[in-house]
Amino acid sequence: MRPRACAPATAGSALFPSGLLLLLLLATLAWIASASRAGAVTELRCRCVKTTQGIHPKNIASVEVIRAGPHCPRHEVIATLRKGNEICLNPEAPWVKKFIQRYMNDESAL
Repeated sequence: MRPRACAPATAGSALFPSGLLLLLLLATLAWIASASRAGAVTELRCRCVKTTQGIHPKNIASVEVIRAGPHCPRHEVIATLRKGNEICLNPEAPWVKKFIQRYMNDESAL
């Protein structure tokens, strides 16, 4: 009887490590999936391939300024228009610099 009594305990304990391994694998996959969604915001490449010069500032709903870093060697200015489109502005253009300065002052006043 002793061998039979030990057999189910051995089989159960053999399932525990594989169940733990499966749980660890699922947790890792969930972490990778959540990290890939968060990575969509901070991709490791430049977001602006070309910039737009002629846009009226009144059509801009919001502005995102991305500083140069390991992902991109240049500053990027991404404007969201009132229609919902996103466009890249030339960060070196004088009107863009002036607009960003005003926009940042307005944001800090809120």
